[in-house]
Amino acid sequence: MCLGEGYWLNLSRTRGVNQCVKDRAVRGGLSAWVAAAVVAAVLGRAPAAVLAPAGLANPFGVMLPPRLAESQQGVEVAKALGARFVRPQAVLTAQPEPSCPTCGRFQRAGFELVLTVRHTHQPREPAHPPTDLGSYRRTVEAVVTRYRPALLVVENEENSASLFYAGSPEEYASQLQVACQAAHAHGVRCTNGGLVSRLTALLTYFHYRDLGQLGRAEDFARRVFRGPERRLVDSRQAAVQVDRGRRLLRSYRAAGADFVNFHWYESDPEALREVVDSLRSQTGLPAVSNEMGQRTDDPAQTVAVMEQVVKSGLPVAVWFAMDGPQARGLVDPTGRLRATGLAFQGFVRKHFPSPRP
Repeated sequence: MCLGEGYWLNLSRTRGVNQCVKDRAVRGGLSAWVAAAVVAAVLGRAPAAVLAPAGLANPFGVMLPPRLAESQQGVEVAKALGARFVRPQAVLTAQPEPSCPTCGRFQRAGFELVLTVRHTHQPREPAHPPTDLGSYRRTVEAVVTRYRPALLVVENEENSASLFYAGSPEEYASQLQVACQAAHAHGVRCTNGGLVSRLTALLTYFHYRDLGQLGRAEDFARRVFRGPERRLVDSRQAAVQVDRGRRLLRSYRAAGADFVNFHWYESDPEALREVVDSLRSQTGLPAVSNEMGQRTDDPAQTVAVMEQVVKSGLPVAVWFAMDGPQARGLVDPTGRLRATGLAFQGFVRKHFPSPRP
């Protein structure tokens, strides 16, 4: 019986799963070796080939369900998954006393923080550009010196005006510049908040078209935008988002960002490589992702995307390990690893035996 929706794979119940998972991977268009890697990750056995180049540090992190992250169990789950990085809930810099209640627990356990700062009073409200950039810089410096993150992320999905950031791209650029100055003053690297997955794909598609590579653009669109989504590519709504995205991309390097940060939930692993290449080309910056995940419970997709993360050389790739409106997590709300979580765990164990430096 193949893994279905909500099916939990226990290692004591693996009869027949090997061939089943491998068949699903091959039917999904993956190479035979990647199919073998899926089986190896889920069942804890290693294929003959070694994927990660010698000396490459573990790039993988996790963002856990909030209630889980607030407990010691969250630390144990992150350890079980083999994460190096943890993305805690965002620090809200518009509050009188910005804080991260879970940061200390994860740091004491040896995890590195990929820490987001958002200029808002409430987590469910869009952030607004700070009116006093000097005060904002002092607040960000206080956050950086207190928590010493491996990477400071400035806002979340800054392209999304209705949900996360109410300012213009130009206002965001000024804010990013000040936040990066604050981070760099204390030896901490910084990046933008992470362009939403579909916009990242749209920017790659139109980058191909701008280069006159129409065949590659159409091939990319065929693999990433499926069904009704394909008709939205050339819509007015998409054009507005692409314009905002391009203005943001042009600002990151000038603002002093160390990386270009994007979010990713698309299933095609080759498209991930193309996106990374396109973002590097458009910004002149190396790419990271503080949020990637999947919309299914398919462990084949988990392993294929992780393989591409390593091949593409992303130094940071934080997995959205919880359920969301359009996401399926590596764990259930109680912290139990799903088949995708077991695949994630097995991949890290094989390729990064010492997950945290």
